[in-house]
Amino acid sequence: MVGTIAGLGAVLAGLGSLRLAWARSDGLRPWLILGGWFLLAAAILVFALVIGGETGIPVAILLVSIAGLGLVLSNREVRPRKEARRREEVIDPSDRRSRWWRGVLRVLLAGPLSGLAAILVGVALAKQLPLADVDAIAIGGLAVPLLWAGGMAWTLSDDKILRALAVLVLVSGVSFVLAFLV
Repeated sequence: MVGTIAGLGAVLAGLGSLRLAWARSDGLRPWLILGGWFLLAAAILVFALVIGGETGIPVAILLVSIAGLGLVLSNREVRPRKEARRREEVIDPSDRRSRWWRGVLRVLLAGPLSGLAAILVGVALAKQLPLADVDAIAIGGLAVPLLWAGGMAWTLSDDKILRALAVLVLVSGVSFVLAFLV
C-alpha cells in the first residue's frame, strides 16, 4: 500500500515538474524536465517492484496517461461560443405530401429489413472469407452493426422508398445465396 502511494506520488510529482518546466523559460527549466522524467521513471520502477513487472509497468504507464489527461483537462481554456451564421435557405424536405403508409414502410425498411440485410451480409462474410474460422466470424459479426446503421441512415434519408426497398431486397437475396446456397 505504501509503495503504491509512493508510486502515485512520484507520478504526480513528475507530471507537476514537467508542467512547471513547460510554463518556465529560465535556467531552472532543464532541471525541471530532467527531474520530471526521473520521477516518472522512478514511479514505473516502484510499481514494478511493488506489484510485479508484468502488472506494475503497465499500471504505472496507465496512471501516467490518466494523470497527464487530468493535467491537460485542468488547464483547458474555455472560450465563448461564436454565434452561428444564419443560412440564407433552409433545406426543404420532400415536396411530396406525407402519407401514413410511407412512414410505416420507412420504419420497416430502416429497422427489420436493414437489420436482416446486415445480418445476411455478416453471415455471408463469415462463410465466404478465406480466413481462419475465428477471424471470419469476428469480421462478419463486427460488420453487422455498421452495415445496419448504414442501411438505416440510407433508407431514412433517401427520398425514393421503392429504390431503398429494391436495394435492400437485392442485397438480402444475394447475401442469402452466398451464405446458405453456395
